[in-house]
Amino acid sequence: MMSFAIDKAFKNYFNFSGRSNRSEFWYFFLFILIGNFFTHLIDTYIIGYHPEEMGVVSGIFFLATAFPQLSLIFRRLHDTGKSGWWFLLSFTIIGLIPLFVWWCTTGDQEKNRYGNIPKVLSDFT
Repeated sequence: MMSFAIDKAFKNYFNFSGRSNRSEFWYFFLFILIGNFFTHLIDTYIIGYHPEEMGVVSGIFFLATAFPQLSLIFRRLHDTGKSGWWFLLSFTIIGLIPLFVWWCTTGDQEKNRYGNIPKVLSDFT
C-alpha cells in the first residue's frame, strides 16, 4: 500500500488540484520520514557531514520530494473542504495545530468544490 501512495504522489508531482485521502497522505509522510532518516545516516556516517548539516544525499532527497509533498498537502486540505492556501498557517507555530487536525480528519463524504471523492488504496490493489 505504501508503494501505491508514493507512486501516486510522484505521478501528481505538480498537481495542486483535486483531492487526496488520509491514507495516501500519511503513507507518503511515513516515506518522507524514513527517507530523511536514511539519507541523514548516509550523509553523516558514510560521507562525513556534521550531524547538524544537510548533506548532499539529504539535499537531493529534499529537492526530489519537496513539490510532491506540497501538492499532497494541498490536495489533502482540499479533501477536507479547505483551500490549499491554509497551508500557510504552518509558518506560525500555533497554526500547525489546526493543520494537523485537518490532516487527520476524514475527508468530505461527497463531491466538493475541489473534485470527486478520492479512491481508497484498497480500490487499486
